[in-house]
Amino acid sequence: MDRVLVVIFGLMGVGKTTVAKALGEARGWAVIHSDAVRKALAGLAPTTPALFEFGQGIYSEAFSQRTYTEMLRRAGELLEAGDSRVILDASFKRAQERDRVRELAREKEGRAAFIYCFCAKEVVRGRLLKRRSNSSAISDGRVELLEVQAEDFEPLTEAEQPLLRLDTGRGLAEVLEEVNRFLDGLSCQ
Repeated sequence: MDRVLVVIFGLMGVGKTTVAKALGEARGWAVIHSDAVRKALAGLAPTTPALFEFGQGIYSEAFSQRTYTEMLRRAGELLEAGDSRVILDASFKRAQERDRVRELAREKEGRAAFIYCFCAKEVVRGRLLKRRSNSSAISDGRVELLEVQAEDFEPLTEAEQPLLRLDTGRGLAEVLEEVNRFLDGLSCQ
């Protein structure tokens, strides 16, 4: 089986990091989390809050592009070092960001697989409110930013294939079962 970059993406609070972490642990695959990379690039500890307005500070377009460039650099290094499966956990709200993943996969003689996470807004709001009191949380996603991020998210295109639209409003075991069926169908053993 060739090299695969698994992109787990979607809006804040939909459970991307939970799914990525659980999948990485279950399959022994490397995971690159955008929140951790972003904070490292900013010289911040992972759990240091960076509560900027939407699109400002370390969440500006320029800093986000820097974050994605570093994520892809790390993924490329892992693929070159012998990891044949790498998980990328980020919003990937821009079609161009998703295009760059496909380009890297082709460069490394592999392919990209996309898992778009979503769930009911009430579930997302509850998760974001709960995160607020979690001192070990890395993400800075907040309820007050959710609507503007949703409006800013570029629609999925035919290019995002293979694509699994994953409802993460269910229990993690059920969600992982669906992810594993999708990946096994791609022969990602």
